[in-house]
Amino acid sequence: MDFSGRLGGRHGGGARGDVDEFGRERRNRPHHRKPYDRPNRSGNRGNQGGNRAISMVDDANDVESRLSSLIIKVGDKNIPTLQSNLDALGVVLEKDFTKHEITVLRTFRQCILELPWKVTVYSTLAGLLNAKNSETGAKVILLMHAILRQELARGHWGSVKVIMRFFALQVRTRAISIETLLSMIDVFLKPVADEPSNVSGRNSCLVFIAMSTLLWAGQALSEQVPAELEARLRIAEQYVQAHGEANANNTLATVLHDAPCKGTNVLAHLLEIMRAVAEEGWNIDAVCAPYTMFAGEFAQATQHELPELQLPTDLPASSYYTPPEILQLVPHPPEFTVRRFIMQDFISDTVTQLEGNRKDCAKFLLQVHGLCNEDVCSVMTTAQNPEDMDAESSLVFEYMVAEVIFSFLTQLPEGRYREMYYTSLAVELRKAEPQIMGSVLETTVENFVSRIGTMDVECVNRLCNWLAVFISNFGFQWDWAKWEDVVDENENAPRRRFVQETLLKLVRLSYLDRVKAQLPESCVSLVPQKTPGHNFKFTLQAMDERTKAVSVAVGKCLKNKGTPEQALDILHTHYSQWTDLDDGERQTLAREMLTEHVLLLGSKTFSHMLNAIEKFMPALQQFGDTPEAKLQIAKVVEDFWIKHPQFFAITIDKLINYRVIDPVTVVEMLFSQSHVGSWSQFHLWEILRNTVNKVNMRVEQLQSRLVAAQTAADAIVADGDTVAEQQAESVEHVESVLAQMLQEQKDVVISTTRHFVQLLSSSEGTADELDRAWLLGRFKEFMRTYRLQVMENVQALESVAFTPEASQDTCQVFECTRMLAA
Repeated sequence: MDFSGRLGGRHGGGARGDVDEFGRERRNRPHHRKPYDRPNRSGNRGNQGGNRAISMVDDANDVESRLSSLIIKVGDKNIPTLQSNLDALGVVLEKDFTKHEITVLRTFRQCILELPWKVTVYSTLAGLLNAKNSETGAKVILLMHAILRQELARGHWGSVKVIMRFFALQVRTRAISIETLLSMIDVFLKPVADEPSNVSGRNSCLVFIAMSTLLWAGQALSEQVPAELEARLRIAEQYVQAHGEANANNTLATVLHDAPCKGTNVLAHLLEIMRAVAEEGWNIDAVCAPYTMFAGEFAQATQHELPELQLPTDLPASSYYTPPEILQLVPHPPEFTVRRFIMQDFISDTVTQLEGNRKDCAKFLLQVHGLCNEDVCSVMTTAQNPEDMDAESSLVFEYMVAEVIFSFLTQLPEGRYREMYYTSLAVELRKAEPQIMGSVLETTVENFVSRIGTMDVECVNRLCNWLAVFISNFGFQWDWAKWEDVVDENENAPRRRFVQETLLKLVRLSYLDRVKAQLPESCVSLVPQKTPGHNFKFTLQAMDERTKAVSVAVGKCLKNKGTPEQALDILHTHYSQWTDLDDGERQTLAREMLTEHVLLLGSKTFSHMLNAIEKFMPALQQFGDTPEAKLQIAKVVEDFWIKHPQFFAITIDKLINYRVIDPVTVVEMLFSQSHVGSWSQFHLWEILRNTVNKVNMRVEQLQSRLVAAQTAADAIVADGDTVAEQQAESVEHVESVLAQMLQEQKDVVISTTRHFVQLLSSSEGTADELDRAWLLGRFKEFMRTYRLQVMENVQALESVAFTPEASQDTCQVFECTRMLAA
């Protein structure tokens, strides 16, 4: 049976819009039709049997559609009739289950995974089915347990957490026993109980899921087996304490440095929430609990035994995951801390579970408040006067949604999904509620930017990218006047740099004049005065006669579609006559001349640039025969595109692809003394990230190719000697190329780290304290992002970078990297 699919996603159908909560479907008849008219009637009597068969199929499909709609829509809101609706739905499903088992089970699976805020409703519904018919209940419970095992094996920890919360509530419906639930929780806690001091990403993920499950099962456990609950809480608390001690001084994963440091994830905060809930008798009052309405029905229910869970042992460390602690970007009343956590936990699960469909995710996010109990939160989208709501005196639902999105966007040490997901999700939310969500997101950004001086540099970069793309989706409209005071700040000041870099990205996404038109006069100085373009060195006014002769000849050759050989001949003919220079100086001038003209030839568009580099690649490679020559080519590119960072980045990328320059050359160019005072410029680090990522991607591709080649070689039969020999040569070739790429990866990591440490340890490496703060922030970003590669080269780094001359803060970052990579 296939139970895959999504609610309104790419692979599955959602609820029918013409069906009410009880499955009553409107009859879509033309006005001239009579109620007793039969469809498919025709004069062809011989086809009546076929028509009846089609009609029966259509009727069956309609029934299944109504059943799905009933399940999906039940409990959308906390209304007085929720109890009777659930009871009626339980009767309908019990009656039709045998006929439409696959449809019912598939819909259950979809709803539990993709509507996580309705967990209390679907737990109650599953319990009712079990109370009415234990065989039907067993099929639902065993299905979800099978899905749980499947998600565990795949390492889909968000789904595992959601399903475990479902099983936590099944104890309240008596569909499973407390002993069964405890054994499931113990599977997650066993690795931690065996080694309580072993702090790792894997153990943090397992403890988080166990704690989240205990939070929802706490009331039943405290009433029936308080000692068992306490024992498991002690295991979790011991791990959280060990985790906190291990990360006490590690700020590499801290987004806002003016906030209390609680480590690298939500564990410490979740423990605080559990303590607060325990003081209230483990009662979670944020959402309604319909299972309490059916205590009599559940009293005689059959409890089902479940197979033992098995944790996967072959998943990579990077697959283990815990969500970020939600940043408090809008003031919330402290007495609502638990309710805020519960609501934002549901919002976070929705963002995670519907990651593949931003439109559905946005639609469902605006419905998460539907099951809230009275006075839990205020909802602007349903209020008569939303502008009068004060987030400081109550929980405002829309602001909680915005906080979750920005917390995921800025999650460290790395985000779970691509940054564009959170941007597109915010775009869909604003489209759904233009006035309200537009205002909410704008206010949240303002609050974020007000603390930008204490924000991690990488997070500043992400927020800049987010805001630029978000604004570009709405006509580039934004109230820039509220930030016009940044014009008077230091050029490296965090707020000014953030606003300026956002505007530069908007210029990339549009064009300069359009961006200028949106700015108040006071902010125009933050963008270039002229359209970004090239800076060709060999203009007629800037050359002497003999240089002019060379430049004109090379320029004509390239414009007339000359070949690389012809260009090289022209350069050799002219520069060989410059007898006042030695061979090295003439080679340097020829290299610069050719590079400038190739760049000029390709300066019109990106495709022109690609074609120009590809055509004259042999000549450029011939000139780039030494590390010094490669560095000169890279610096010529930077000078040529000094006014156009986007073209600069793309050109460097293409030169690496064609092996005209190598990644270490880019590192040397980026950390040159000419950039001192400009470490706040984002495009420099964009180029560095792209370069290192390209090297890492090539290594991964070659490793995959090697595995495939070795597998193919092992499978060759003995009678294919020639083929076997060729295959063996292929394996040797891939091994040789992989060894070269691994060495290149090592060189890039060591060279980059060494340059960072040398600059930060020297008074001449930065222009002032602000410049140094930006460089230190980028150093943290590099060490955090590439911590695995850094740890592979620890010994080399200790000998060439982290020497006694290294500054104390760079050594501290190195030690934090060790802890983060553990």
